[in-house]
Amino acid sequence: MRVLVTGGAGFIGSTIVDALVARGDTVVAIDDLSTGTRANVATTTPLRVADVSDERQLRGALRGEGFDVIVHAASKTKVVESMEKPELYRRVIVEGTRNVARIADELGVKMLVNLSTGGAIYGETADCAAEDMTVDPPSNYGKDKAEAEQIVGASRVPSITLRLANVYGPRQRKDLEGGVVAIFLARWRSGEPLVVYGAGSAQRDYVFVSDVVDAVLASFAGTWHGVYNIGTGVPTSVNDLIAALSGILGRPQGITHTAARPAEIERSCVDASKAAREALWQPRTTLVDGLRRTAATA
Repeated sequence: MRVLVTGGAGFIGSTIVDALVARGDTVVAIDDLSTGTRANVATTTPLRVADVSDERQLRGALRGEGFDVIVHAASKTKVVESMEKPELYRRVIVEGTRNVARIADELGVKMLVNLSTGGAIYGETADCAAEDMTVDPPSNYGKDKAEAEQIVGASRVPSITLRLANVYGPRQRKDLEGGVVAIFLARWRSGEPLVVYGAGSAQRDYVFVSDVVDAVLASFAGTWHGVYNIGTGVPTSVNDLIAALSGILGRPQGITHTAARPAEIERSCVDASKAAREALWQPRTTLVDGLRRTAATA
């Protein structure tokens, strides 16, 4: 099977690329390297440097290629930055997705797998959000992802959108907003105090990156279409995350509290029972196991 992975040099994208190569697929990665890195992609895997939001550049990078499946993982991902740079986020997420969907249609791919956000698209979730819940994203990032989902859903290409909870694991950058596990691990290693925004009560649904890859690969079967949440259904507060990491690494060198950030959600959790019920996917990795595996590579 020939597979194109956009954002293929990034944290999630490159992990997908590795899994595809390991099972024998022919893979091409495309990335503008604004946040991804060449080191994430094996030298034996073609890496085309192009911006998905630049249609001409994208077509040039893919000229003469054909694919069975496209995994669209390219995106901007910072909630706070999306409020500061709305034009950039709309261009990359909305227009980038439009370009990818158009090319997927022209190439006649059998499946377009769109990676979206479950962490930012639903807004505050008193209960873990199911797919039929009205989306209410407070950030431009969430709003743009919601529009990108509509573009994919309206395409003539068979497609599936996976709304990911807060993904963590090896290769996650420690300097990107939202990668709290990677950020905390880096500070643990360097002996710096942890920085906690607000009281540490904010809750997130943390899903291990290898489990996300399982969902992506399962989607290739073409049996499932529409939108599926991919998460654990277990909200974990920042304070509880610190406690779990302390059990693995020992106590941190202090904790500094600062003001909560604008547009941040206090509680975000997704209900992935639809994916389990319809035999698409279910999580396999507990938070403690995932943190231990991530810490071993940090």
